[in-house]
Amino acid sequence: MYSYFVARGHQLSYLLNLSYTEKIFFKETMARELEIEAKKWGTDNK
Repeated sequence: MYSYFVARGHQLSYLLNLSYTEKIFFKETMARELEIEAKKWGTDNK
């Protein structure tokens, strides 16, 4: 998860200091974005 968001401009120190709830939100956001990309390119992400 960290590499995904660092590559998109977030600071690693910011990500490391997220609360548990925020980390879950970021993880689910990443999963949703990957799902959208997989559908766009016609691939299965599972």
